[in-house]
Amino acid sequence: MQTFTRDTCLRFARRGAAAAVLAGALGACATGPAPESTATAPALNQTQSSGPSRWELIRWQQPDGTLRDIPHGDNGQPIIFEFNSGIDAAQGTVSGTSGCNRFTGSYGKTDTGIRFDRVAGTRMACPPPRMELESALLKAMQTPFVTVGTQPSAGSTGRQIIWKTAGEDLLQFVEREGVGQRGARIDAAGSVEKTVYIDSQRVECTGVGRMTCYRWRESPDAPWQLWYGPIEGLDFEPGILYKLRVREYKVPNPPADASSIRWQLLSVESRTRAN
Repeated sequence: MQTFTRDTCLRFARRGAAAAVLAGALGACATGPAPESTATAPALNQTQSSGPSRWELIRWQQPDGTLRDIPHGDNGQPIIFEFNSGIDAAQGTVSGTSGCNRFTGSYGKTDTGIRFDRVAGTRMACPPPRMELESALLKAMQTPFVTVGTQPSAGSTGRQIIWKTAGEDLLQFVEREGVGQRGARIDAAGSVEKTVYIDSQRVECTGVGRMTCYRWRESPDAPWQLWYGPIEGLDFEPGILYKLRVREYKVPNPPADASSIRWQLLSVESRTRAN
C-alpha cells in the first residue's frame, strides 16, 4: 500500500482531486502508519502569528470511504470551531456551531492531536439531517482527535487540518475569516470604530450572485441598510437583535467579488431576542 504523508493528504484535498482519488488518499491516511507526535511535527503556526482562529468543517469521510453530507443552517451557517488561543495553543476555550446548536467547551493539545473537554450546548431542535450530524460530531468530540494531515495557507486558500476520530472518521477543517484570523493584517491607523445595530435575520440579496446579507443601521430608529460582507468574529444566531461595536477598515486590493470595506467585531454591546 502506498503511504501518504500529512502534506500529501492535504495536497489532494486542496487541489480538488476527483472524489475517488481523494477518498483513496484519505483512506490511506486513515490506515497508514500512526501519525508523528505533535512534539516533533511542524506546528501550523510556524509561518503564522499566534492568536484566536476560526475553522470550518468542510469534509467528513467515514471509515468505508463514503462522505457524510454537511448541511448548513437556515441562514447558511457552517459548522464552525473558534479557538480563543489558536489551534496550536497548549490549551484554551472553544466555541461555535455544531450543526444545529451553539456550543462551548475547552480544548488542549495531546501528543498526537487535540482533545475537547466540558463541551455544552444549546438545545434547539432542527431538521433531522442537521440533528443527526450534530449528535455524531458531539459524540466524536468525547474522545481525542488524532492529527493526520496539515497544510499551511497558500494564496487565497486557508490553512487546513485533518483529524481522525476514535471511530476512524476523517474530519477536514479549513481556517476561515473571524476574530484574530492569523495572517489578516489590519491597518489600525486607517480604521474607525463604530456602533451598529444588526437585524435578527439575514435576507436574500444580490451581489455578484445570489447571497444572504445582514441588515444593519446606525441607530435604533434609522432605516435598515444591507451589509454584503462578513462581520469578522460574530457568531450570528438567527432570532437575535445585536448592538455591536466594530472596527471598520479598508481592504487593500480586494478580490473583484469582495467588498473593499470590512468589519471586525470588537464587542457585543447587547443581544435581544426578537419578538
